[in-house]
Amino acid sequence: MTYEDIKYFAPINETDENKVKEIAESIRNNEWIGCPILVYGEQLLTGSHRLEALKFLDDEGFDLDSMECAEDVTDIIEEAMSRFEEENGYLPDIQFDNIGWLLEGSWVEQYKGEIAEW
Repeated sequence: MTYEDIKYFAPINETDENKVKEIAESIRNNEWIGCPILVYGEQLLTGSHRLEALKFLDDEGFDLDSMECAEDVTDIIEEAMSRFEEENGYLPDIQFDNIGWLLEGSWVEQYKGEIAEW
């Protein structure tokens, strides 16, 4: 997914302006590196600071059109929820400050050190 695909999503937590500017500077100098922003359906799952950094760069006129910066993990989460329901007989509420169990064993696990909510 590119910035255009996610730009209208709302951040999921408060952001620190200094951290946003630091990330924006890194993107400006190095393009996108590290964990992509994760999206679940119509909701941001991770990446409030990264999304705000992209908005900051967009406002400055930085070209974000072709930058791949996000991934939709809806299928991964729905599969994890289905397994949980099979094993426990009910669907849990998703606690977005603890998402590691939903993404465990998927390609996202390589970024777990970068995801505070893991």
